[in-house]
Amino acid sequence: MHRTFDVRRSAFRIPHSAFRIGMGTFLLSAVRASCPEVLENPIMNIIRTFAFALVTVPVTALSFWWTALPAAGAQLTLRVTDQPPPKELDGAVAKSLQNKSVQLLAGDKPVFEFWFVSELPLTQKPASLAKALDAVKQTTLLGAVAVPAAQRDYRDDEIAAGVYTMRLALQPNDGNHLGSSEFGWFAALVPAKVDTKLDAFTDYKALVKASSKQTSTDHPVILSLRPAASADGDLPKLQEPAPEHKSVRLKLPAKAGTESTELVFELVYEGKGHK
Repeated sequence: MHRTFDVRRSAFRIPHSAFRIGMGTFLLSAVRASCPEVLENPIMNIIRTFAFALVTVPVTALSFWWTALPAAGAQLTLRVTDQPPPKELDGAVAKSLQNKSVQLLAGDKPVFEFWFVSELPLTQKPASLAKALDAVKQTTLLGAVAVPAAQRDYRDDEIAAGVYTMRLALQPNDGNHLGSSEFGWFAALVPAKVDTKLDAFTDYKALVKASSKQTSTDHPVILSLRPAASADGDLPKLQEPAPEHKSVRLKLPAKAGTESTELVFELVYEGKGHK
């Protein structure tokens, strides 16, 4: 059976068995060429067998581990499908979401699967696309996301596999984050089992504490949000808003007071800030 190693879209195929046998044969040939008399020693035969196992077993394990990982920098595709929110979510949270998921796929397998709120509450009607996210209050529920296999967030920290809510977080203006990102809006990911109410969090510190519960750091798990350059065309759609950044451009139904409106922005699924 063949496995494909896919790195930055450059793929090559190597049969696992051929690779293992080839490595062992290479080492055996090297010993035979340099010290043929060594191979006639019974003790050396035992050592040779043991050494061959040391080479082949780790290589086999590494090859299966590597091919199980999603391709770094793989070109994802977008699909929107009718699907209810995950059962792991609190009932009230799930009820506030659309019964429609936005899927980012590697082949036919979801890498991220998003559900967004049916109506996003705003503090005011957005004055412009550039300032649209300023109309969203910090800790507001944006939606939920299912992550089937571990991914990396905007800080390059791990996003463990699981289901999360997404809430708006603003980068602190404390001098410790200068230059870490172009924009200060983020979606903080909170494990579904921790986020059990629509108004579960009222301030930044509580949100960060909840988001970091399953991490080895005191930082929240985050995806970057950016203003959209345009609201034209059918949305959602995939974009490359900056070098080495890939995003989904979204248009969410929203409400500012009694006035219905829409909020357009970019959700970055691939790209890194500066720690």
